[in-house]
Parts: sequence; C-alpha cells; structure tokens
Amino acid sequence: MAASTELFMETLKRKDMAADRYMNIAIADDNPRDIAALQEVLDKYARSSGVGIRVTSFMSAEELLKGYRPFMYTVVFLDIYMEGMTGLEAAEAIRQEDSDTFLVFLTTSKEHMAEAFRTHAYDYIEKPFGEEDIFRVMDDMLRRRSVHEKSLTFTCNREGRMLIYPDIVMVTSSLHNVEIRDRYGNEYRPRISFSSVSDQLLSDRQFLLISRGIIVNMNYVEDFDQGVCFLTGGLSAPCNLRRQRELVDAWQNYIFTVIRGEAMEKIWEEHKK
Repeated sequence: MAASTELFMETLKRKDMAADRYMNIAIADDNPRDIAALQEVLDKYARSSGVGIRVTSFMSAEELLKGYRPFMYTVVFLDIYMEGMTGLEAAEAIRQEDSDTFLVFLTTSKEHMAEAFRTHAYDYIEKPFGEEDIFRVMDDMLRRRSVHEKSLTFTCNREGRMLIYPDIVMVTSSLHNVEIRDRYGNEYRPRISFSSVSDQLLSDRQFLLISRGIIVNMNYVEDFDQGVCFLTGGLSAPCNLRRQRELVDAWQNYIFTVIRGEAMEKIWEEHKK
C-alpha cells in the first residue's frame, strides 16, 4: 500500500473514532516554545482526525490547579520540571479529586518515570517529542474512550453530534426539543422528542428519571435535598419530592455497585500480578 494511501486510511480511522466529539486539553509547561510546539501538533491532529480540540495552556502547575475542577479536561499534558510546583506534584493534586482525566507527562528525562506512573499517568513522552508521539497517544486515548461505550446521536445546528453516555450529565424536556448538558459544560438543543431520548438512556443503569422531563446521570449527582437534585459543576434540577427517598436509594445503590465493581477489578489486577 502506498504511503499516501496508508495516511488516508489512518485519517479515516481517526475520523471514525472522533465522531464529532470534543476533547478539552490542558497543557502545563513553563517553556513557551514547548507549549507552542505541542499546540501546533495538536492543531494538526485535530485537522487530520476530525475531532474537535480545545486547548488551554498554563505557564505553571499552580496556575493550572487554581481553577481546576473534576471532569474539566479530557487530558492534561504536564511538564515534570517546572519552577515552583513540579508536574508530579500537580498530578498528585489532580488525582485527589479527579481519577478520570488522562495525564500525560512531557520531560527531558526518564528519571521520574516510575513516580509518574504511580499517579496513574496514561503516558510519558520524552522531549523533544515528535509529531508521531503525540498522534499515537491521542489515538490511544480516543480509542480507549470509544471502545464499547454506548452513545447518543443527534443533529444540532445542522451538524451531526455523538455523545458517549459517560459524557452526558443531564437531559431535560423543553417545548419541542430537549436540552442536553455534557461534562464539559456544553449545552445542545436538538429538535427531538424527550421520549425518544428517554427510551434510549433509561435502558442504561447510570441514568435516572428524577422528575417528569428530567433525566440525570447518577455519576454526576452530589446530593438530593428538599426536592432538588444537585449535580457536579453547580448544576441542579427539581426532583419529585414524594419520590425523593426512592431516588436517593436508587442513586446510592448505583454508586455502591460502581465502587464494588472498581474494588473487585483492583483485586483482580493485583491477583494477576
């Protein structure tokens, strides 16, 4: 197969994995040239893959952590050697409140590789990095998020969209359409019926109908109180007060099941070692 054909086929694979989703990416590095170089490669990856990428850069770990909140970024690229707080220290701080974000370390040395992976880092790339290094890790992360995950597809503003279930925070009915909020703060208003969405989402255990016309993803629920469901990111929605005890039980049972599953997975991984 000719090199140009291979590149074309690889681009098609990336576009299929991307499926019109966005990745919010943070870069923390005190070297402006390295930030610019990584930004350039990520922009090129976005063009070739079709995946939407939003990049926010920080000149220090402290600046990154100042406004950090869980689920804010899909991936965080961290330089290990920075003035002040190191990338390793920043990773430890992130992991205290966010176990989901991919962490990728960029460094001039392999000296701290073992430490980096203790923070459950996804990858460790040596500087100067090549375009192929970044493309590889981006493809791997996108593939990992896509495999076997159910998704909701719809059209919004004449553009096709697909959201995997774990990215959906809340869906509400609104006149002739629905409002869908995702974990990145985006809001979509496709002209589709609430019933068509609810039939699909409520077949999955992570979603809960808390009131007529309101579905929430229980992974983002923080509390139920006096007829209000509070969610991550400052979101809230009214719930059926008469059913609040039932809703709380369903939420707590779901979280317990998830935690138990994660614990069993860890035990199995330790056993395999």
